Amino acid sequence: MTDAQFDRVTELQRECLRLVLTRHNSKEIAQVLGISPVTVDKRIGRAVSTLGVATRFEAARLLAAHESGTYQPLVYQPPDIVPGAKPAMITGSEALTAADGGAPADTGWLPLRPKGGRYNTLTIWQRLLWIVTIPAALAVAVGMLGFGLSVVGKVLRLIGAVVP
Repeated sequence: MTDAQFDRVTELQRECLRLVLTRHNSKEIAQVLGISPVTVDKRIGRAVSTLGVATRFEAARLLAAHESGTYQPLVYQPPDIVPGAKPAMITGSEALTAADGGAPADTGWLPLRPKGGRYNTLTIWQRLLWIVTIPAALAVAVGMLGFGLSVVGKVLRLIGAVVP
């Protein structure tokens, strides 16, 4: 393998190949990178043809060998298992923010799937509570809207009666 071949592999293709090396499939890679699985397959396919190998795993192994030390392959771990952080490393409000500095990583008991998560982590009781709460909140909201519209109508009639 020549350096020229590896120079033609883009950084986006390298990211995909690094995730292939950790045994991620196209869907999982797409979820991690925030792109579509079709895009992942195209990037990997172009890298495979650029490197002149037969499989994506072969291309990933060659890239890891070429980078020799800049990338360390990991033992396979299912993507839904998040490694725990050391308590000394996370303090105060840092524990509540996501790794990308965005919204809180833990959505608590809200009926939202965590960013990058595969499943909703609500318990059955929390789900039942939301099943009851959402329609009740909608009923209150519709009632408030109706009441507000009736008040506006009465005010307009009052103004129409006062102003000839």
